[in-house]
Amino acid sequence: MQRRWLDLRPIIGSVFFYSKDAMGRSTGSQTLYIPYVAVAVVVIVLAGVFFFARVPDIKSEDDYHLDDSAPGVSRSIWSHPHFVMAVAAQFFYVAAQAGIFSFFINYLTSEVPAIPASWNAAMIHLAPGSGFLHDWLFGWFEINKAGILAISNKGASNLAALGLVFFLVGRFTGAGLLRRFPAHKLLGLYALANVATTFLIFCKLGWPSVVCVFLSYFFMSIMFPTIFALGIFGLGARAKRASAFIVMAIMGGAILPKLMGYVADKTDMSRGFIVPMFCFAFVRSTVFNWSKFSKSDSLDAVRITGGH
Repeated sequence: MQRRWLDLRPIIGSVFFYSKDAMGRSTGSQTLYIPYVAVAVVVIVLAGVFFFARVPDIKSEDDYHLDDSAPGVSRSIWSHPHFVMAVAAQFFYVAAQAGIFSFFINYLTSEVPAIPASWNAAMIHLAPGSGFLHDWLFGWFEINKAGILAISNKGASNLAALGLVFFLVGRFTGAGLLRRFPAHKLLGLYALANVATTFLIFCKLGWPSVVCVFLSYFFMSIMFPTIFALGIFGLGARAKRASAFIVMAIMGGAILPKLMGYVADKTDMSRGFIVPMFCFAFVRSTVFNWSKFSKSDSLDAVRITGGH
């Protein structure tokens, strides 16, 4: 699994998708194909690497003695509540993450309070003339349909990189905290924090709600790998099959964001955050009850340095 370092993809994407020329005309349609071609090339290279790579067989402890079943007797991984609930929790977590990531730009361009004109002037002052820095800073703000200065699509795309910085910080600090506290309890607290942040976004509190969008990135940071580890706990050789189902649960990211978009269309983008709020509430209730589902006190030393 890859390590998540500082992610420059949103900034690079803003250069190709939302750039404008000196006359203010969009040039994105002329360069839109470039990042997609680059992604295709990288995927083909990675496919070739993994095709020829020799991946080691990883075994985990068989705490539930699934491997000791009598001949002809099959004990299903679905008979373990902690695994079943992990699949469901992963479904709703990825649904919430995909929704927040997908509508980040929509939120910043439509729900952020009016931008002081001095901010735009400061951007231009930082990089006068031309060049990469000027091209990157120019166009962060624009006059929206309501006639007020607001964050542009390009500016929101650039700020997505800041959200991923919060995610990165949360991932590293969370790795340290997971060495000191039970994984299910810490994950439950992070999920509860995201219930609070999404509720405050829903309440449309202005700049505090904007800050909560970035805080949601921080509290999502440990969720995917920790849910994964809690789900395959103690399944022995069947952990490989269980992990496949937990990974397949990311289909939630293709389904529930549509509901979030529907709510936003009927109301506004802030109200759409009610959908991830309920998703995080489900994750919170599931992981806080992990000990009862798994019949284990805790899971220590969870590795979260890689993954989703």
